[in-house]
Amino acid sequence: MKSRSLQPQLANLPNYKVRESHKAKHVNLKISPHHGLEVVVPKGFDHRRIPEILQKKQKWIDKIARQFEAQQEFLTPTAADQGVTEIVLQAIAETWRVEYVPTSNPHVVVTEKPGQQLQVRGAITHTDLCHKALCKWLAHKARTHLVPWLRTVSHEVQLPFEQASVRGQKTRWASCSQNKMISLNYKLLFLPPEVVCYVFVHELCHTIHMNHSAAFWQLVGEKDPNYEQLDAELHNIWRYVPVWVEH
Repeated sequence: MKSRSLQPQLANLPNYKVRESHKAKHVNLKISPHHGLEVVVPKGFDHRRIPEILQKKQKWIDKIARQFEAQQEFLTPTAADQGVTEIVLQAIAETWRVEYVPTSNPHVVVTEKPGQQLQVRGAITHTDLCHKALCKWLAHKARTHLVPWLRTVSHEVQLPFEQASVRGQKTRWASCSQNKMISLNYKLLFLPPEVVCYVFVHELCHTIHMNHSAAFWQLVGEKDPNYEQLDAELHNIWRYVPVWVEH
């Protein structure tokens, strides 16, 4: 991935990164408080055209940047380093309380207890180890709940897939390969269920169209008539994902 500094006329914007994608048919802007501004371009796209495109989209970028600034308190290192005491999984309507038990074990282990309580045991003073252990637990929850949910949606919309896996992608909620293998991001657990369902439909439609052509969006609209509103919501859905999950 290449990184570029914005041109002088875009001095008020953050630096941006460029990612070439064989799936991309057009230039697509993605912005998040964790990863900044990313410009996704088709293979072979002339990178010299990017500053002009960003200038045209400056109002939109400024709007998103102001939203990030308004919620900056959630993005500070202090907030990220604080102990996690509660995990709210909107997608499956579960809220887990987290307790910590120090032991001589140099590792960190997460165990589910009755009453939706998680017990974090081991070297709990090592924040990164705790976060990694909790993310491992999230991946397990995603395999347990999201994968069967995807199968149900697949049956409902009559778009079969081959296999599903769970990962912790940095910039994608999910993806679909040419072999109809769907990869889900465990961070989907934090999103509202209607948005998660839309992500499923979106990826299932990629089993037919491996692009974002007019035919693809037509199919998405047939399977989810409310797709435009849900797709727009994805641009600002980061706010549901806790900062510690990104570290």
